[in-house]
Amino acid sequence: MAMIVGLSTAAFMWVLLYAPTPYVVYEPGIAVPVKSMVSMEEGDRLGGGDFLLTAVKLTEPNFLHTFQSMWNTNMEVHLKRDVLRGYSKDQYADRLNVIMQGSQNNAIEAAYRYAGFPYESRTNGIVISDVHAGSSSFKAGDRLLGINGDKPLGSVTELLDKLQQTSKDKPVQFDIERSGKLLNVTFAANIFDSTMTNEQRLEAIGIMSLTELRSLEPADEGKRLTITAGDIGGPSAGLVFALQAVDLLTKGDLSGGLRIAATGTITVDGKVGAIGGIKQKIVIASKEGAQLFLAPADNFEEAEAKAKALGTPMKVVSVRTLQEAMDQIQASHNAST
Repeated sequence: MAMIVGLSTAAFMWVLLYAPTPYVVYEPGIAVPVKSMVSMEEGDRLGGGDFLLTAVKLTEPNFLHTFQSMWNTNMEVHLKRDVLRGYSKDQYADRLNVIMQGSQNNAIEAAYRYAGFPYESRTNGIVISDVHAGSSSFKAGDRLLGINGDKPLGSVTELLDKLQQTSKDKPVQFDIERSGKLLNVTFAANIFDSTMTNEQRLEAIGIMSLTELRSLEPADEGKRLTITAGDIGGPSAGLVFALQAVDLLTKGDLSGGLRIAATGTITVDGKVGAIGGIKQKIVIASKEGAQLFLAPADNFEEAEAKAKALGTPMKVVSVRTLQEAMDQIQASHNAST
């Protein structure tokens, strides 16, 4: 009897500590200054404050950690299939890195536009940043080179135009680059219908989203902005990169000596979009001493509620655009003087 109990206990402990689970956990990750990540040869001297990039940590827990996380209000448990959507963890990270490249381009372009610096945008390539579950033709990270022998593709708009012009009587062939190898991907002649929207055409061939890789050439070479984010991936650092870039492009200390956390996607015209993991980002930003947290408008209610639950003195404000972010920063300067 004692042997049976011992074996049962050992089996239970193995399951609890070592058995793979179908879950992933979002945990508070990092809140780090981006001064060292955004650079410009002739940038304005930076002040004593900081713009903080916030990121969540994604873990694959054992069952014990899963149960503990369910009771921890600073963590979120999700089914692995809903988050990774068929990607391996490495593939998921690669996909976020592709998206990050597009986000950095958007941040730099938004900063140039805001500061009024002339520049030229050149598309260097189009990369598939996400595919539909079950797609076997394309993979995230594939670089699209041409359609039916017509290349190179100058922009996503040009790609969509060429898809509209394909003949329903002929197969559609894509030239792609995957992991340094040149490949062809061919679809049947009737893959597209004339009534399809651009989104439906992309969906028909398994593509969920595309990223334009662009180089931005400022008229003044000394104003060339560079972003180096290391292993941090995803689109949510767009706003904070844009703010640091504007600080370099314009005179004075934009931070005003404050520690300002910011998160949100950004478009080239300065619109700020929603992100994931806002509760975890509030937790880590507060822990790292942020005094102001700029949250996308669509995440604001959840962010504000989490800040109140923590009892943090950090002020959380809502922003929809880069201009609104600048306005909120200025308001914080006025309130602290």
